Amino acid sequence: MDSGARDRALRDGVFFLEIPAELDLSAGDAFARQFYRGPSAAPYGRFRDIGSDHFGDPLLGFHQRINQIEQFLLERRFWATDYPPEIAALGEALTRLSQQVLCSVLAHVGIPEQDWARATGGCFRSAGSYHLTFNHYRPTHEDIGLSSHKDDGFLTVLRTTAPGLEVARGDHWEVVPADPDCFIVNFGLSMEILTADSGTPVAAIMHRVARQREDRSSYGHFSSSGCLPGQDQGIYRYVRGVGLERVCGSRELIDENDHEIYAGTEAPHAPAPAGPPAEGRRP
Repeated sequence: MDSGARDRALRDGVFFLEIPAELDLSAGDAFARQFYRGPSAAPYGRFRDIGSDHFGDPLLGFHQRINQIEQFLLERRFWATDYPPEIAALGEALTRLSQQVLCSVLAHVGIPEQDWARATGGCFRSAGSYHLTFNHYRPTHEDIGLSSHKDDGFLTVLRTTAPGLEVARGDHWEVVPADPDCFIVNFGLSMEILTADSGTPVAAIMHRVARQREDRSSYGHFSSSGCLPGQDQGIYRYVRGVGLERVCGSRELIDENDHEIYAGTEAPHAPAPAGPPAEGRRP
């Protein structure tokens, strides 16, 4: 990426990242097409029946929202035990890729390397908090795909092969084209807060998923400051000439942002799946 494109990506808060040749996404693509279908769809449909009670966290597991999205979300601490090995391995590969992107941005905006551990809550060395989330959008459901929001972490790596994602540009929404050879990377609130006074601020992009007319699946990897139970690392702002200033707790930011995104969106009675989508529909 040349310097002009890099500066534009940081300013806009979103960019394309070519998928490394050695990264096999086939298992993730298959999981995204299948997790919501129920146990009769082997091997991944069974994840529809694993809800938040299994993990002791209201946001984890399978959820069906009042908008078009249904999703399966897990924190990294559950990947090895609850995701199939090939999905856990994909999550770890995406964690390493996110680490590379994060370190590149930290170096570019001028945050001293000795501050990276505290500034990112360990995220710069793959010791932060991470989520791997699979999404399905139901075209028969009369609502928006996913309401507008900013992510709470440092960056999100999104895999999608179909259009649907939109980002806010001034007073209008702009469609982000889907490129099967690239990830879409967007920055979140933790990055925006950290870099706001650095001299090279990085934007957290407001985005949404438009109403989908066909089946659409995607998945994303989210990188955040470390916030395991009892180990909250905090959210910091870097001020030139001063250093790091603590803004709030990591979990505080996550919980507040998740509430803004998801409050009131849980479907009261998630119906059982009617079976796999009709042949010929886009996954």
